[in-house]
Amino acid sequence: MIYENFNKLDDEKHGRIIKSLIGMSRSKFDRLAAAFAVAYDSIQMERLQRGEIKQVPSGGPKGHLDTFEKKLFFTLYYLKTYPTFDVLGCFHFGLSSGHAHDHLEVFLPILLRSLSDLGVLPARRPGTPEEFAQLVEQYGDIAIDGMECACVRPQDDELQQARFSGKKNATRSKPSPSRPCTGKSSSSSVSSPEVSTTMRS
Repeated sequence: MIYENFNKLDDEKHGRIIKSLIGMSRSKFDRLAAAFAVAYDSIQMERLQRGEIKQVPSGGPKGHLDTFEKKLFFTLYYLKTYPTFDVLGCFHFGLSSGHAHDHLEVFLPILLRSLSDLGVLPARRPGTPEEFAQLVEQYGDIAIDGMECACVRPQDDELQQARFSGKKNATRSKPSPSRPCTGKSSSSSVSSPEVSTTMRS
């Protein structure tokens, strides 16, 4: 599988390839893997205390992702390359697409916790304009990276309302240059690239 090939690489000879796979050097990966293991155990204990699980998993089949290094590589590889779950699971890790998705649901919060524990998790959700201004002053450069994609609309009314972000019209009409704009919509309006807006959240 892909992890076995990755495990043969080192920073000195294959630094560019390693970063293209997981977005960081092998030395940083090894450091993060140790924090990932601690965060995993911490989250499992919290789940036990909340009654979500009856005991911390310790025995039974380990599956293909049987080490914390494999779990972390699986997560980072997905975030770096964004393959489909069919490709991620079936072709790279010997999992079904459904199991690949389920594993990510578990591993992503653990990755966030481990990055936070190491003090390298970027601030992503400023609560107020003042907090955002402080982040701009602190870091200088702020990257906004987002993408809107279609999802299955929930049947529950409250969930629909919670996920509704406002009506969006991706294309606006362009007034004809031969006559002044009257403020009324025209059935013969033509959309053009100059006035087409892609909405992103």
